[in-house]
Amino acid sequence: MNIPFIRQLVGAAGAVVLLVCAVPAGTAQQGAIAGRVTDQASQQPVPGAQVLVEGTTRLTLTDRDGRFRFDNLTAGQYRLQVRLIGYATAARPVSVGLGETAQLDFVLSAAAVPLEAITVTATGEELRARELGNAPSHIDAAKVAQQAPVTDFTDLINARAPGLTVLPSSGTTGSGTRVRIRGATSLSLSNEPVIVVDGIRVENRATSNSTGTGVGGQVPSRLNDIDPADIETIEVQKGPAASSLYGTDAVNGVIQTRTKQGRPGPTRWEAYVEGGVLNDVTDWPANYQAQDAAGNFCPLSSATRVTPAPCVQSKLLSFNPLKTYSPFREGVRQEYGLSASGGSEQTTYYLAGHFNREKGDFVTNDLRRVSLRANVKTQTSQKLDLAVATGYTSSNLRLPENDNNALGILPSGLLGSADSTLNKGYGFLLPEQTYFIDARQGIERYTGSAQANFRPWSFLSLHGIAGTDVTNRFDQKTFPPGLVPLNQNTLDGSRQANRFQTLDYTAQLTAVASFRLSPDVNSSSSAGVQYFKDRLTGTIASGRKLVAGTTSLAGVIIPSVNEQTSEFVTLGYYVTEQVGWRDRRFITGALRSDRNSAFGKNFGNILYPKIAASWVMSEEPFFPRSDLVNSVRLRAAFGRSGRQPGPTDAVEFFSPVAVSDATVDVPGITDSSLGNANLRPERTEEIEAGFDADLWRQRFHLEFTAYGKKSKDALVARNLAPSLGVSSQRFENLGQVSNVGVELLLNAQVVKAPHVTWDLTLSMWGNRNRLDVLGPGIAPIIFGLGGASQRHTEGFPLGSYFMVPYTYADTSGDGILSTREVTLGTTPVFLGTPLPTHGATLSSEASIGPHVRVYGLLDGRWGNKLFNSTEQFRCG
Repeated sequence: MNIPFIRQLVGAAGAVVLLVCAVPAGTAQQGAIAGRVTDQASQQPVPGAQVLVEGTTRLTLTDRDGRFRFDNLTAGQYRLQVRLIGYATAARPVSVGLGETAQLDFVLSAAAVPLEAITVTATGEELRARELGNAPSHIDAAKVAQQAPVTDFTDLINARAPGLTVLPSSGTTGSGTRVRIRGATSLSLSNEPVIVVDGIRVENRATSNSTGTGVGGQVPSRLNDIDPADIETIEVQKGPAASSLYGTDAVNGVIQTRTKQGRPGPTRWEAYVEGGVLNDVTDWPANYQAQDAAGNFCPLSSATRVTPAPCVQSKLLSFNPLKTYSPFREGVRQEYGLSASGGSEQTTYYLAGHFNREKGDFVTNDLRRVSLRANVKTQTSQKLDLAVATGYTSSNLRLPENDNNALGILPSGLLGSADSTLNKGYGFLLPEQTYFIDARQGIERYTGSAQANFRPWSFLSLHGIAGTDVTNRFDQKTFPPGLVPLNQNTLDGSRQANRFQTLDYTAQLTAVASFRLSPDVNSSSSAGVQYFKDRLTGTIASGRKLVAGTTSLAGVIIPSVNEQTSEFVTLGYYVTEQVGWRDRRFITGALRSDRNSAFGKNFGNILYPKIAASWVMSEEPFFPRSDLVNSVRLRAAFGRSGRQPGPTDAVEFFSPVAVSDATVDVPGITDSSLGNANLRPERTEEIEAGFDADLWRQRFHLEFTAYGKKSKDALVARNLAPSLGVSSQRFENLGQVSNVGVELLLNAQVVKAPHVTWDLTLSMWGNRNRLDVLGPGIAPIIFGLGGASQRHTEGFPLGSYFMVPYTYADTSGDGILSTREVTLGTTPVFLGTPLPTHGATLSSEASIGPHVRVYGLLDGRWGNKLFNSTEQFRCG
């Protein structure tokens, strides 16, 4: 299937080139515009600002003195626009006479006006917020790093965007997180968003696939390979209404990240040193046991449960091994960084290096990471600019045994004994015995992209990008023989050494034509093609009965080896059209067509349409002018996106097996998967609508959004008859999931004085998730910790907790509940959802003079439940 995809890609690229070549050359131009851009507060020049001529593709950058110039312009009326991250976009009209140079200066305000914030779209275009029908969240990463302690990528996005939820998998150093945007949409596939860095997609597999050795529930996240110190801005596209042009896989939203770029001027050096400590402050519970008068241990219950020889409790013992023989230490965090940025008017650069070392609360928890980055951008002429961004990460993580794990330090303490003389109160292994287990993950990761913007004529621009994200992962785990006395296997010793490589390739070409159809109407049309390939390969090797003194697979007596390969390819074509009237009414239509290698062979392309509208109502002549209401924008958007099946879900395939005849084993095969030739991607449609308002001399900014999205063709595993002789299940497009919700954002300048400012930001959100349809003949899907704690059931949120209810009454009045005083229900009932249903964030920043700044943030999430499997074991 890859060869036809490549042929289609080449054909589409050729069509774009032919379209460009068919356009006639422009006429001679005879005027010029020159000017200077300065900062309103400092009156200093602003280098590196982008100046463009509206209605055309002509643009240039200001030099180190803030100056710019356009030559060869036809005499007439023009409107120039100046953009730079951190400033409000400014626009002014200008008249160019025959043979004249018009002078036009700009003063930029650092207090960004939300309607003029810049968003990079899926096609590579930069659009102002006023032109969008949706409301993406913008995160100024550099500002966040100054306000709060940021240790990894998820710290930058956590509590920064309404509707985005970060769920940590563990508190262990190096462990990862799950990210959810506007709820969950799939029963069987990942609900993680797409991650884009400098225009290319990067790996963001679900955390369960990010480690090849088991250490309980602790799993790393590839998101945190990106060093937060290198990030300039983050944009969150929250659903299909915004992300449809990103194609298949973007149903859960897109987190688009741009790393830092230099600005014209002398080299600017920045260095930092960061340090901190980590302490466990959890109030761990003690273990309890009862004894009779003879010193025999009794169950913690009434005597009626112990038959036929009851144990009469005479004494209650308690002991806490996690306090008395604490396995915790004081962790230490260190980070060092150095960067250099600068450049000339034509070429800018950003170079950086970072070293991070973090020792966790456990002796066997340690992280070392080195990150390097080099970004270069050059404008070879007013028609062509090039940019290259490269990043490299090398890390070594050691994880302790913990969580749902008989080898875990915490489970051993929490499921231990109240007798301190028995194994120091630990139930399985002593902490010092688990320290011999060496579980590590090594990462070598390279991310690189190259972009080119070519403007052959004033109305046409070409944007091309290509890049790759390569992750080499080495998961290893060693049990030295004779040192871990959990069972005979751990005493025998073992070794695991699993090597994985993930390759993500992105290539995209877009042509954009901009026209001024009349003095009041602008048009922007684009067409393009995108190719994406994801490939995972792995070699999984292990062995038992390790020879003493070795940590190599060469020293095992019983070896085992396996391989893993998965791959999918997506080829998409898209067209967009945006029409703007008097820079205050905008309507956008788009369509993307995708073909994916994971689709069933009987299913062809899938279409993802989008339509959006934006109306800056406050700029209409009829809108009343007042200091109370400064601007009002209404917006609405509809879009569709999808989620592809797994790479082999649609394919019938066989697996090798060893078949034994009377004398010897011979190779054979077995039918492993029946496949599904009609398998389609999951499809999600979303409608969102809302408004933005600036109030009281722009001191208050309010955003409100309501959305509803419905996911159809959700993949559900149907049980197959054993008589088929194949796998017990296959995926079919049966389910339907819905999410509805609201989001609110309020920014307020409470105090605005010459030397004192106080800003408040309040965000709130709510989401209702439902499984509307599970499919004909499909019983509720039961899973979860404890074997049956969660289920997918029609009419309830995905993964809801269900338990059999109980009632009790101490009818005897003795203060002890017997089994006869507890009544169990007959049917499990709904207890709650694992994902929060609503949340709120309040942040405050106060500045006193130029050097004192105080910042604080409160974040809360409610409406969810978590199953405490540890307490189930303790009470069992």
